[in-house]
Amino acid sequence: MADSRESKIVIIGTGLIGASVGLNLMARKDRKYEVVGVDRSRQNARAAREMGAVDDTVRYLDEAVRDASMIVLAVPSRAAEEMLVAMEPHVSEGTIITDTCSTKASFMTKAHEVYGNKVSVIGTHPMAGSERSGPSAASIDLFQGAAWAVTPSAVASESSVRVVLGMIEQAGAVPIYVDPAEHDEVVAAVSHVPLLLSVALFKLVRDSAFWEDAEQLAGPGFRDMTRLVMGDPEMATSIVGTNRTAILSWLRRYQGELDTIIEALELSDEETEQLAEGIELPDDGDESAATGADALIESLFTRARLERFVFDDRLVGRQIPKEGTETPRSGDMIGQMFMGAYLYGRLKEQLNRGEEREREAARRRGERPNR
Repeated sequence: MADSRESKIVIIGTGLIGASVGLNLMARKDRKYEVVGVDRSRQNARAAREMGAVDDTVRYLDEAVRDASMIVLAVPSRAAEEMLVAMEPHVSEGTIITDTCSTKASFMTKAHEVYGNKVSVIGTHPMAGSERSGPSAASIDLFQGAAWAVTPSAVASESSVRVVLGMIEQAGAVPIYVDPAEHDEVVAAVSHVPLLLSVALFKLVRDSAFWEDAEQLAGPGFRDMTRLVMGDPEMATSIVGTNRTAILSWLRRYQGELDTIIEALELSDEETEQLAEGIELPDDGDESAATGADALIESLFTRARLERFVFDDRLVGRQIPKEGTETPRSGDMIGQMFMGAYLYGRLKEQLNRGEEREREAARRRGERPNR
């Protein structure tokens, strides 16, 4: 990733993400750069150095960024924007500035206001993390296989973009180019709203009169749904504060989905049958005995379940087959691309069963089966 000109990479923020980035940068055997960490927490900085996430730590920001070839801002969004301003007088022309913030539009706008054409700014956001925080939670494998959003500024040089892509690929992640505003809209749905829903669910149950019993009975479902509550409050507050519009939009849509479920639960069997007339409910290949209101509720579960399988199978066809695995034929690959491996597999099972029945019937009639 680096050449002889890239002598110092500075990581500002040596928590979970910053230390994990550092571990990957330090792991490169042929590296020709020094990795320096800066953190307002001396404890975090010391821990990052002791675990080998950085070569050295520097206490003061101006000293750290002076003569740096690349600066990685691994702090919450609002703090990153403040850092852009604070370090500007000490940043050399041509320096590469990148970040790992959860929102991109505000950061990229601030970077352009502060630096103009002075440096190359390449915004990024690794779609990886943990409910734990701090360097003790860092891992060299944290980003393995994860999507990593990349939002270069209009004035970023091609060579600087390649350097940042090298950092991402060194971490084992998959870079994805995206517009900053589009990034914030999409990530609000798949990351920020789930965080708020996690908080809401936990608070709902925790504040209820049944908490003592709920605490005893809570299983993996509740723990999984509320895991995000354990994240860094400062980071969460910064996320919400810099992406309010998109988050509000998705929360209102989510509220609409909840209203649909509530209305379905409130319907009588007779009302449900009238509503369902002329509506083809999703079919997952299994016969259902549900009728009336239960049938409508089951259809909601069935549709979501099938689409969730499709989501899980989105990478089918791009993976290298393991040794001994039959390579899919082109027709199968196309079917999986359009339908997802699960749905396509169910369809093939049904078609194969039909062909088997035809062959069996032909055999009984003494005919030669069609091929």
